This record gives sequence, C-alpha cells and structure tokens, in this order.
Amino acid sequence: MTKQLWADTLIGDEHYALMNLNHAQIEERIIADMDAGVDVYYDNRWAATGILSEWLAQNLELIQEKNVLILGAGVGSETLVLGRHCKHVWINDLSAVALELCAEQMDQNSFKNYTTLCGRYEELDLPEVDLVVASFLIYNKDTYTAMRSFIANHKGEVILMNERLGPFPKFLEQEAHTIIFEIDDAVGVLLKRG
Repeated sequence: MTKQLWADTLIGDEHYALMNLNHAQIEERIIADMDAGVDVYYDNRWAATGILSEWLAQNLELIQEKNVLILGAGVGSETLVLGRHCKHVWINDLSAVALELCAEQMDQNSFKNYTTLCGRYEELDLPEVDLVVASFLIYNKDTYTAMRSFIANHKGEVILMNERLGPFPKFLEQEAHTIIFEIDDAVGVLLKRG
C-alpha cells in the first residue's frame, strides 16, 4: 500500500475508500492497543477477508436491505460492502480501537447506518438481525467454544468464512451447513438456525 491514509479500492464493481493499516498514524494506534493487552488481529488485512468482501459484492441479493450483525469485524473491507447495501449493520469487535478505526472507515465512505458493539460477542446482548456475517473467527479452542456458544443460541442465517484451520473442520462436522464458496484457503458456509 502507499503512504496515503486512504486508498481507492474496487470491490466488485464499486469503489470504496479503504484505510491503510500500514499508515504510521494507524500503526501507532494498533501498537497502543497491543501494548494495552488487547489481542489484536486487525494489524493487517487477510486475503480471506478480501475474498469474503468480493463474494458479498457478487451476491448482493443475499444482503440487500437486511439488518446485519458483523462479528469480529476489525477494520475489515466486508463492513464497507455491507454498509453500502444493508439497511443497518451492527459492527462487533473485542477491541475498542478496531471499532474506532472501522467507524472512521465507514464515515470516510459516508455510511451512517451502523452501530458499534465492543466486547466478546458471546457475552454481549446482541440485536435481532436478519443475517450474521463472521470472518475468520474460529482459529483456536477458545474461538471454537465461543462460536459454538453463539450458534447454539442464535436463530437465523449466518455467513461464516474461515480458513480450514484445526478447529474449523471440527465445527463444520457438528453444524448443518451449505458451502457457498471455496476460494484459495477461504471457505464460506451458510448456516440456517431455527
């Protein structure tokens, strides 16, 4: 990425202003979050998140005009696609700094249809929504347990994208799902609950 704070980025057929997470201003905030003891995983953009963003942009009929909860959003590009096409998005992350950065990215794109929710999603009182989107949230024993707990109590559709790391295949063995895409290492599934 360039030294600019914002990069014009094409996702699907639409342009978005995407925050440069390598910008000195942003790195400073991320490092402060790490130093404060927050497990930070948003210090770079994963290729898998880009794949999810592109897939959402190509399948707008599944998200348009819906109320959507995004779990573990970080400063993800998927929030922009959802922000542009959904009725309202609730953006969740454990890190307050990640949510601040994500909100700045939403504001830069003139999206005002969002609410931030800071904390562990399995411990929060979450809104009722039409769809939940979660990107790369099952990667160890704790995250596996958190998602199992969430899914056990959730009614509705969930788009879950992950790489096939240790606990994710185990999670899929225990949940009825439909694979909606497999691109490189990213696997997207649709879960329909209750």
